[in-house]
Amino acid sequence: MKKLFQARQGIDVPDHKGLTNNKKTVKGPGSEELVFPMTMHIGAPAEIIVDEGNHVKIGTLIGNATKTISANIHSSVSGQVIAVEERESFKGKATCIIIKNDFMYEEERLSLLDESISIDEFLERISEAGITGKGGAGFPTHVKLDPPENGHRYILINGAECEPYSTTDHRVMLENSQEILRTVSFMHHLFDVKKTIIAIEDNKSDVIRLYKDSISSHNMKHIEIHEVPSRYPQGEQGLLLKTILDLEVPEEDNASNVGLISSNVSTIKAIHDAVFMGIPLTERVVTVTGPTLKNPQNILTRIGTPVQDLIEFCGGFAHETDKMISGGPMMGQPFSDTTIPIEKDTTTLLFLPYDAEVRKNERPCIRCAKCIDACPVYLQPILISNAYRESRWDLCEVLKTETCVRCGCCTYICPSKIPLLEDISKAVKQLKEIKERDENK
Repeated sequence: MKKLFQARQGIDVPDHKGLTNNKKTVKGPGSEELVFPMTMHIGAPAEIIVDEGNHVKIGTLIGNATKTISANIHSSVSGQVIAVEERESFKGKATCIIIKNDFMYEEERLSLLDESISIDEFLERISEAGITGKGGAGFPTHVKLDPPENGHRYILINGAECEPYSTTDHRVMLENSQEILRTVSFMHHLFDVKKTIIAIEDNKSDVIRLYKDSISSHNMKHIEIHEVPSRYPQGEQGLLLKTILDLEVPEEDNASNVGLISSNVSTIKAIHDAVFMGIPLTERVVTVTGPTLKNPQNILTRIGTPVQDLIEFCGGFAHETDKMISGGPMMGQPFSDTTIPIEKDTTTLLFLPYDAEVRKNERPCIRCAKCIDACPVYLQPILISNAYRESRWDLCEVLKTETCVRCGCCTYICPSKIPLLEDISKAVKQLKEIKERDENK
């Protein structure tokens, strides 16, 4: 095996994956009402193209992407549109389409394609199918894969899944290996890249063994499996690039412009379904887990399913739940409303009990520099936090606040319990608002 670059950044975090990593994915519940926010992706909201009273099927287009950075939205059930109204979502208040499930599960599909398609046809299908990044970012995939003028040189498929508790990608890789390898191989030839790599953390020996055997038996020597250290946040794109290819993406640039296609494994499965089966993105695997649940599960969930229905599907709570998080404990966002629906980028729902340790009051910084040593992108979290609290937006900009990857290493490792990531996230939001205000003057 190739010797890997060992980044000093990052931290060792208990993975807590034992609750679900050996549980096969199960088909989720059929909810009576499903809710579809038009903002379930990065970019402009989708434009509603159905009216109250309309009948829809699984795969019916209900929200149309009208901007370059946006995504189509399709119904995940058959039934009737009963309302268009404001509802809570994981991204805040949003205009939503509410569909009453008729439990007939009638379906409509896109036309079937084959491996003779062009890059333009490939990207058009991904756009048509409404595929966005399923690793948590939610960026429209057809925009991300659009090649720069000098083309792509590398494909890097992210199967690291370093976030504690989450086993979504682990199960998708195990249960859909042939679909993923077929799609990765197809993309390798379609984009005519120099190297194609699937990165898998070294604690997923079952996946590594399966993929190496499949690559060997199907003569896919153009696909390389790289075992990366199971150290948080190894799945962050910039750290993977450095670890595997010793590449760095310059500030104010993106991976595509340096010749890289980077995609999450669950997104690759969605691409397979769209291209080779004509299925738009209407469902995804969600890890529903945590020590307070009776029966944590990996659930193949229809987009738009209310969180409460998944809680009930897991048997409800065995113990009092103090905190609910969309995502993992490091990068996830707390929520309190269980009527919120599952979106395309919902990877994990985590339910935690009261923890006196994390409730301890914040103390003054002891200047240990642990947050600086742990940051995977070489920021100075405590200085950014101080600048934010002093409203020093000029200093926040100098400290490169907006390059934060929101991994949460700084908050996790801080002995003074300073909510560094929270401060940095608020600073990023404030800087964005200032820039937008200046642009509109």
